[in-house]
Amino acid sequence: MIKPCFTYAEWGKEYGDLIHFTRFGRHYLVINSLEAANDILERQARLTSDRPVHTELDQIATMERGLAMASYGDGWRIYRRLMHENFRAEASIDYRPIEIKHVQKFLDGIDSSEMSLKDQVSTLSQVIMLDSVYGVEISSNKGDMPQHARDLVELNDSLFIPGWGAFKSIPFIHLLPSWFPGGRHRVTHEKLSKVMEVVAENLWGTMKAMESDESHSSLMAKLMSEKRPQERSSGDIELIKNMGMQAIGAAADTTMSAICTFFLAMSLYSDVQRKAQQELDTVIGHGKIPTFDDRSSLPYIDAVYREVMRWHPAVPLGLPHVSTEDIYYKNYYIPKGTAISANIWAMTHDESQFGKPDQFIPERHLNKKNNINSILAYGFGRRVCVGRYMANDTIWITIASILATKNISSLPNENVEDYFSDGGFCSTKSLDCKVTSRPRPRASDRDQ
Repeated sequence: MIKPCFTYAEWGKEYGDLIHFTRFGRHYLVINSLEAANDILERQARLTSDRPVHTELDQIATMERGLAMASYGDGWRIYRRLMHENFRAEASIDYRPIEIKHVQKFLDGIDSSEMSLKDQVSTLSQVIMLDSVYGVEISSNKGDMPQHARDLVELNDSLFIPGWGAFKSIPFIHLLPSWFPGGRHRVTHEKLSKVMEVVAENLWGTMKAMESDESHSSLMAKLMSEKRPQERSSGDIELIKNMGMQAIGAAADTTMSAICTFFLAMSLYSDVQRKAQQELDTVIGHGKIPTFDDRSSLPYIDAVYREVMRWHPAVPLGLPHVSTEDIYYKNYYIPKGTAISANIWAMTHDESQFGKPDQFIPERHLNKKNNINSILAYGFGRRVCVGRYMANDTIWITIASILATKNISSLPNENVEDYFSDGGFCSTKSLDCKVTSRPRPRASDRDQ
């Protein structure tokens, strides 16, 4: 199956950086170049930070509950301020002990677990966030909260494809039965609503339990304790609850997809795995698990992480922005209300910027002034991922720890694209590479 991000990238080579089309009278714009994305989504962020119009179907799915899809305005600013205060770079340092604890548990159980490798990765990405935000630990991803978070990610595969939401403008579509053409969209949004409600109910129960446990330590406990129960408004509680739900969904998306992509890359590029392990052995010693303090001394490991984020971004077409006013860019007119998608995949596979872009080559990131803002997978402008600092830490420490202690075998299927959908790592493809503990080097090897 040809993926939309591929098609738009090919059209970009033929027609230019901007691809415009209309569906049911709505305007859609796909940006294929980093220059245009910076000019439109960064420099004109004041005009391009809204999200698609929320219709009856979106209200069914309570899309406004998540910061990612909330409309740009005063409510969004309050919501984002809360997220920023608790997930900015400085605040994310507080979550590192939890990340290290659960990565160690992941390493200890990876050889013997009855779960598939992909399920273990899913559990890892979610349990770190659940423990950090709610102080809750889970042992598998089969429980309600983790499974529903995964369902939410799988639904996002289609929700963020440019033009997919145009059907929402059809009058009364939210009333159509499932068997009627177009009625399946109502069912999709009802399922999305059910997923979000179950996650919210579970997390709300956790919050109530925290009130009776003074020893409970978590972000939610901290936020709830900042005001006495009688001083909390329903709006305050709803804001805190929705922040937690957003955090769980984000963890199940970006982090899980990135770690699965890492396993896939190592199974296909054994030379990269060997070079990374050599750096770890030289800098910190064979079999020792790295810490965050070691990161600056491990440039190749950092390059592997950055190449994972470039090679296959979790959401290749990003989340849609919407223009709130008419925009003029070079010789183009972008009407107010245009849904704008950044083709992140096209930008990270631009041959003028990345030689042999389809290959996994960490060396391309060495000897460069890299920072988190250069990782395009985290988005653009005022809609950049607010949890990127915690995701950055989680993915890096997981990659470094696995390489330090494990060997990853080759996969039988070498067709990389078989493992990816438009929304990241496929839900239907298993990750069949074998993971085994690294043997200690022989004395003769150490002497060489």
